[in-house]
Amino acid sequence: MQPIKKTKLKFDFRELLIKYNSVEIPKDVTYDQNQIAITSFDGKNVMVDNKFNEDYKRIPEIDLNLMNEWFKDTYVEEVIHTINKTYNTTKWRFMRLSSERRAYSYHKDETKRLHIPLLTNDECMFIIEKQLYEMNQPGVLYEMDTTQYHTALNLGWTDRVHMVGAYS
Repeated sequence: MQPIKKTKLKFDFRELLIKYNSVEIPKDVTYDQNQIAITSFDGKNVMVDNKFNEDYKRIPEIDLNLMNEWFKDTYVEEVIHTINKTYNTTKWRFMRLSSERRAYSYHKDETKRLHIPLLTNDECMFIIEKQLYEMNQPGVLYEMDTTQYHTALNLGWTDRVHMVGAYS
């Protein structure tokens, strides 16, 4: 089985980007400039600060399932509800790789991930178990087996933004 599978689900990536771009992350080193929590353990945390990021890693993914207030009654929530008709999801985030932060660590996750590319370029790719893959069609929902070693790369000069959720 391929570690990345394109599904038949497709969403309005422009509408998702509008909501992503409307969240103002404080320009402060205590905040992760590359992640916005869509769901969390309390339904309130949108900004991912360093303490929250450490707490976030310790909380079981299944408990990161409450829609944050910022995204309630928006297209983002509608997309997740649509996806949840097929998948059992939790831990939704917007994740960005920029020209300053070009890659994630090479790691494994406890569950698989769903990705919706929102902003991408031809120099964005994934490495899964040392094999190269692309996921570059904006708005398309992809399944990704992140229980294998993987990383994401952005070797271009424009941002790469994905909406990412955990599923089992």
